Amino acid sequence: MNRLGRCLTPVYLTIVVLLIAFPILYAYVGAFRPAAALSGGLQGLLPTSFTLHNFGRALSRAPLFLQLGNSAIVTVAQTVLQLLTSVFAAYALTFGKLRFAKIIFGVFLVSMMIPGETTIIANYLTIRSIGLYDTLVAVFLPFGASAVTIFLLRQSFASFPAEIHEAAVLDGVGPMTFLWKFLLPLSRPTIAAAVITSAIAAWNGYLWPLLITDSPDKRTVQAGISQMADSVGPDIGALLAGSTLVSIPMIILVIIGQSALTRGLTEGASK
Repeated sequence: MNRLGRCLTPVYLTIVVLLIAFPILYAYVGAFRPAAALSGGLQGLLPTSFTLHNFGRALSRAPLFLQLGNSAIVTVAQTVLQLLTSVFAAYALTFGKLRFAKIIFGVFLVSMMIPGETTIIANYLTIRSIGLYDTLVAVFLPFGASAVTIFLLRQSFASFPAEIHEAAVLDGVGPMTFLWKFLLPLSRPTIAAAVITSAIAAWNGYLWPLLITDSPDKRTVQAGISQMADSVGPDIGALLAGSTLVSIPMIILVIIGQSALTRGLTEGASK
């Protein structure tokens, strides 16, 4: 790389970081600024005074604590379901000696290329027909399986040493014992990455929870935040405060699992 390139690279990366970080900084700083200051444009973000009143107004406009609990339930249930279905599917594709394993795996890959919006009507009609509309089960049930998670785990399982598998079979180790005592412990980074990505997707779900729930006490927090603007009128400070509260759990999760996420995604993509 020439000298000009070495000089421009930090400038380019700085611009990209600012573009990504500015909305986040705006939300976090604006959450603590008085509502009157936020109506004056970007200069209202200058740290001249701070207040916690925005958080009080956000909590009074929507049952955020209840909806945070709903989001936690949905996130845990959806993540556990995705992990279980993906583990068994990846195991079957790798060690099940299926006749059409490559074709089935190809179907999973093709489904990753189809936008989720194309299946939302079918899912909606199915949920309505079985009487689960406006329930928490309806929020996570259609996402109990994930092609992305199956892909990650299948790639990790495919790299497992064949000699260990053959030795375990010769010693009389059953499929479930091999899965839980050999395969999963050696695939911990990929499992951790799958859990984190699934949890983030479940927590950040917006369109489907908004469509399939109607009662405020059944909504997840992402859908609840969007309804705050329609309750009494736009309140930028309250919306920013609510958005700040919503983002904290996933930020903590990513910080804690950052190394496992990076390692797991790298291993899954390279094997």
